[in-house]
Amino acid sequence: MPVELPVAPIPSEDPKRKKEKNGAAEGADEKAKSKDKTDEEELSEEDQALKNELEMLVERLQEPDKRLYRPALEALRTLIRTSTSSMTSVPKPLKFLRPVYPSLQELYETWDPSSEKALFAEILSVLAMTYSDTQPRGTLKYRLLSDEITGGEKSDPGSWGHEYVRHIAAELGSEYVARKEANEQVEDLIALAVTCARFLLLHNAEADAVDLLEELESIAAIIDLVDNNTYSRVCLYMVSCVNFLAPPDDLTFLETAHALYVKYSKFPEALALSIRLYNRDLIRADFEAAANPLMKRQLAFMIARA
Repeated sequence: MPVELPVAPIPSEDPKRKKEKNGAAEGADEKAKSKDKTDEEELSEEDQALKNELEMLVERLQEPDKRLYRPALEALRTLIRTSTSSMTSVPKPLKFLRPVYPSLQELYETWDPSSEKALFAEILSVLAMTYSDTQPRGTLKYRLLSDEITGGEKSDPGSWGHEYVRHIAAELGSEYVARKEANEQVEDLIALAVTCARFLLLHNAEADAVDLLEELESIAAIIDLVDNNTYSRVCLYMVSCVNFLAPPDDLTFLETAHALYVKYSKFPEALALSIRLYNRDLIRADFEAAANPLMKRQLAFMIARA
């Protein structure tokens, strides 16, 4: 007689409890992550104190007593400068002041021209970096307004940090093109570009300085900006860019690099560029400029091989 083996009943539907448990577990994980994110968004005591201080300074700028403006603006400048010297992320003062930026713009328009308004324009120029997506070239706009109010006593853009100078440099190119198309004056843009290029050269950003001046068609201005520590890197970068430039920019780069080499008595390098330019006058001038007889022999050998 056959023995019946015990068989487990087979359910008609697929089990869902495990999936439901997994879904519940995932939901709990999401809630936990959301809670952690909320906790991260909550400001620490230090950040809350900074936010309160910034709000208090903004309120002082809206007071009728004008004697409060200068101390409030200087306090804002100090707080922003200490945070924008090295900008690896959005600085907290800019993050906290971003919501009040439109109201500060309206307040700025109500002030009469003064040194306080020039400082106010500088601060708005820095804050405009957080609105570059909706208000293009705002940083440059308030920078130029500040320089216009102060006249001859223009402040150094580099005091606001490297990222601020790079931001202005990026906006200078587009503003220059827009003004050229409208046949407007560009002298103020070139003057600001030279100031930014000087800062970039002092901070090992020779390529950025060359690109900025080239965008504003003022590459010859770099001759007066370089020194013994930067001219060689500037010349090397300019000569390497020649193959990617269209005429007459390629010749302008070679002529500028040649002038730099002559300025620092690098006659073999200068002669090589003169030969490349196929300029007989420059070749003769470079050959005769060398006072050392051994140097003259080397230059004569280069000319013979050309």
